[in-house]
Amino acid sequence: MTVGIGVDIVDIDRIKERIEAGTGFRDLVFSTDEIAYCEKKTNPYESYSARFAAKEAFLKAAGIGIDFSMDLKEIAVANNEKGKPYFILTEPVERFLLHQLGFIPETQLSLSHSKQQAIAFVLFNKK
Repeated sequence: MTVGIGVDIVDIDRIKERIEAGTGFRDLVFSTDEIAYCEKKTNPYESYSARFAAKEAFLKAAGIGIDFSMDLKEIAVANNEKGKPYFILTEPVERFLLHQLGFIPETQLSLSHSKQQAIAFVLFNKK
């Protein structure tokens, strides 16, 4: 049973500007594994943007939207061996979900991008 959906679209240039400004945005928002993954890409900003959109879509699916009360590094995105993206939920995120929803949902994540924008779609299902 679907219990939450979230979608977010991000301008890649906006994320690029935030990262290149050197204000610590990258280290505030992304885990070390996410940074390592993105930095291996020809255009890392596409991957950073898709992951940022995924974090926002995740919070929308949880019913709160982005407000930085949640440490965004705790909502990490990884890829399986075939490239399918998925969330790695830390203990604080699982506690948040238990408080917010009463259970930890099964999550589905889809990411895509063009040269200008990245999009993420998140679906929460009750197991």
